[in-house]
Amino acid sequence: MTTTELTARATVESAVVTAVLAAVALALGGADAAVGVAAGGAIAVTNFRWLARGAALAAGQDRRGALAVLGVSAGLRFLALVAALGVLLASGLVDAVGVVVGLTVLPCVIVVRALRVARASAEP
Repeated sequence: MTTTELTARATVESAVVTAVLAAVALALGGADAAVGVAAGGAIAVTNFRWLARGAALAAGQDRRGALAVLGVSAGLRFLALVAALGVLLASGLVDAVGVVVGLTVLPCVIVVRALRVARASAEP
């Protein structure tokens, strides 16, 4: 599986899981929880895609250029992530627990994907 395939699959699978969890959150916790889950999932996916893009760009550079690209990209990505989460939580429009649930969807999807690949490669 290439990096592009992993990024695409993780994005789609995270979107599906986030949508299901947002529907459950709407039923159990109301609109604030559902919007929090959806916003957290969107932030996580955007952060992941930005990370994957930066890594792909850095892979085409020499070592010094790659470190510079990754450093600048990581710094900007971190600032954007903190700003987005700060504005989101300060607005009061979302439930903080819902945001955390949305943020955890992508790591779980990637772990499940990695376990499937490991199992498939371990079979004779």
